Amino acid sequence: LGMSPPLTDALAAEVAGGKGVGPAGLSAANLLRLSTQVPRRIQIAVPARAGRSTPTVEFESRAARTGRRSAGLDRTEVAILEVLNDLSTSELSPQESWRQLRGAVLSGRVRPERLARAAKTEPAVTRARLSELLRDAGMAGLAAAGGSTGARPRSRLAQVSPESVRVW
Repeated sequence: LGMSPPLTDALAAEVAGGKGVGPAGLSAANLLRLSTQVPRRIQIAVPARAGRSTPTVEFESRAARTGRRSAGLDRTEVAILEVLNDLSTSELSPQESWRQLRGAVLSGRVRPERLARAAKTEPAVTRARLSELLRDAGMAGLAAAGGSTGARPRSRLAQVSPESVRVW
């Protein structure tokens, strides 16, 4: 009995520096309820040189993605960018995954304007997918501000969006 220890991912994010730090890979998909898989080692994306990983925490360097820190993204916002970058982490159908991500944007759990600001330093595929997600959520102005190059993302799920969820 007594107090429970802090969540490992919250502790790891605090050690890694706070703003712009969040889950990566399966840890991100799990946080967004896109997967029930729990990785053996919690994966944390850090917008800087990654610290030394431990047996329970794996730090992933996202040093070039400085927009995450300057936009002050929280862990849920980082998780959205991570999943948009690697769609294979979702266990759900492309349509259901898209609905979940759209729901997160519309729910108030994330700050779409900060996601759009941070997107400027994300890979082209992530910018394109975020732009489409924001457009689908009725935020076309933010979608344009996100710096999308208009490149069409390539993936095994390339034809999914509200009508066809085409960016999945």
